[in-house]
Parts: sequence; C-alpha cells; structure tokens
Amino acid sequence: MKQSTFLIVFTTLLSCTTLPKKEKPTFHGCDFNFVLTSIEGENKTYSYVGIREPKIKIHFPNYEHLSQVSENWIRAKKNGKFGFIDTNDKTVFIFQFSFVSDFVDGYAVYRDGEDRRDPKGYIDKKGNLLGDLYFEDAFLFRNGSALVKQAGKFGIIDTKGKFIISPKYDYLSPLYEDWAIFKRDEHQGLVNNKGIEKIFVHDEYEIKNTYYEGAVTFQRYEKTGMMDYNFKVIIPPNYDYLSLFHEGLVRFKLNQKWGFLDQTGKVIIEPIYDSEYDFEEGYAVVEINNQYGIINKQGKYLLELKFSSIQSFSNGMAVVKENGKKGFINTNAEWLVPPIFEDLNSYHDGIISYSLNGKWGIINVRDCLQK
Repeated sequence: MKQSTFLIVFTTLLSCTTLPKKEKPTFHGCDFNFVLTSIEGENKTYSYVGIREPKIKIHFPNYEHLSQVSENWIRAKKNGKFGFIDTNDKTVFIFQFSFVSDFVDGYAVYRDGEDRRDPKGYIDKKGNLLGDLYFEDAFLFRNGSALVKQAGKFGIIDTKGKFIISPKYDYLSPLYEDWAIFKRDEHQGLVNNKGIEKIFVHDEYEIKNTYYEGAVTFQRYEKTGMMDYNFKVIIPPNYDYLSLFHEGLVRFKLNQKWGFLDQTGKVIIEPIYDSEYDFEEGYAVVEINNQYGIINKQGKYLLELKFSSIQSFSNGMAVVKENGKKGFINTNAEWLVPPIFEDLNSYHDGIISYSLNGKWGIINVRDCLQK
C-alpha cells in the first residue's frame, strides 16, 4: 500500500506586490505578522495561517461562508444551511436555515421555507418568533424599528412586533432620524415614527430612495436632484443618479461617469470614474476599466488604479486584492496583512472572517483591544 507523502513547500513572504509591507506590523500593540504555510500533498495543496502573538486566536476554516460579526454572533453556512457561531467558534444556533440575516437589535430575519416567496419573520437568539408574526417581506431592524410588507403594503414595526407606522403604503423607506419616505396612491412625502405625514405636492418631482441626514433625492424627467427636509431644492435635477450624503459628499452619475458633489451641489471630484463607492473614514474606492484604487476627499490617490478589488476602509483597514489574493492595508497604503487569503470580510468589532482552501474561518483579535 502506497503511503501518502506531504511536503511543506513554502512559507509565504511578501513578494510580487506593488505595495510595501509595514515593518513590524502591529494592531493595538499586538504583533500582526501573519504567516501562511502551504503543505503539498499528492493531489492538493493545503494552506494554513499562523501567528506568534498569543493574544490573537486563529480558528481553522470549517464553513462554506461566514458573515461579519454582529452582536457577538457570526452567521455561518455549513452543509448548505445557515446557523450561528460565537466569536470563539462555538455553535450557538444550529444550522437549519435556508435563509437568515445577521442579528440586529436582538433579532434576525429568517424565511420559513425554501422559496424566496415564503413568509419571513423575526427570531431572537433563543429562537422565539417575534409576536408570532410572519410577513410577505421583512427587513433588518435599525435603531429599534424595521420595515415590513403585509398584504402588498409597507409598514414599520417596533421590537415588540407592533406597528408604529401602519401597513398602508405602496412604498416606504426605513426610518432614519424618525422619518421615512412614503408613497401612497397619488400622495408622496415624509412620515414620522408616530405616523404623521408631511405631504409633498409637485407635478413633476418624484421622491426617491431614503430620507437620510436631512435630505431626500427626487427625480424629474429621468434626472435626479436633492431636497432638504422642507422640500427645498439644494441640488438641481441635473444628474443621472445621486446617492445619499456620506461624510459631507454625495456620489453622482453623469454621462455614464461618476464623481462627487458637496452639500451645496458644487463638484468636488470630477466625474471620471466607471464606478465608485461612498466615502468611509475619509477615503473612497473608485474604478476605471475594472481596475480599482482609493482616493481622498481632494481626489488624490492613496492607491493607484491597479487592483482587482478593494473594500472600503473599516477601523483603519481596507481589504485589497492583488495577484488573486486578499490582505489588509492601512491608511499609509502599506500592507498591514499581506495578500495571503483567498477571501476576506472587512474587519469589524475585533473579528476577521477569512477564507483558505475554499473554507471560511475566523481570527479573533479582541484580546488586543483590552486595556
């Protein structure tokens, strides 16, 4: 009988990359020097990530997918079903769901069945169904309220399952700062968390999207503009698309290209990009011809347009893909963690979700955050 042989073929060092590696990378005082080791068998190569820092706990990749951590639980997929693990990689909710969301405000949306059209409800961490209620559609809680659809109409419930805005709207956005955009029959406008409507009357303007930071977008003849809370136009409808304000700037699309405006409608960054994302922590991801980079609010590049994918900064780290692998950079455009992973989620709340060998695992760095 032929015995299997294994050979450790290499330990990853940073090579063939366009960015420098941070010397002695640290994270809140912890040694952040991850090392990837590959072991080659007869038919497959297996990769393992390691680190010398005792405060950092690396858990073996064992899942088909992992989400970011939310309320100390991580949504995981195993054998085609979703369940939840905690930050120590212990199963806290069995793998039984065809669809389930992350936990927010103590509740997760789940679907009672395999079909997309099956009813949805909210469960707590003990598996109890909120109010014994199911809905045609259900969306994540945010600040104690959630948008739901019932009998073809939209309303908003609280964390007790009671309607705070009756399900009577043809369109309704989630509440933000106690206000939501609504459309009902021929009416449109804003409705607050007590159900009081502020109706907007205009023959040519149609309100769009979501109320956010005191502003709403509207459309006129397929062009988009923005109004304030009192329906006063602050950005004329001259654009193919407007997003919402983030960090004082708003993305706009004009003639198939993207740029940024300030809160007065002044062009801050010219529309030269094929796509772009909102500013996060002072930086935005941009793309031209499927090449991604990062710019600051003056339009200057932190990273040039030469990467295959980038995720927005989160807690000073951004996921960047180069040569088919992903790692983390810092705001000095240095590799904090070299591109050694098959996939990565953005860092959040002391937890990193990563993929190796086609499976997902977690890295817990919370002990580094302890003072």
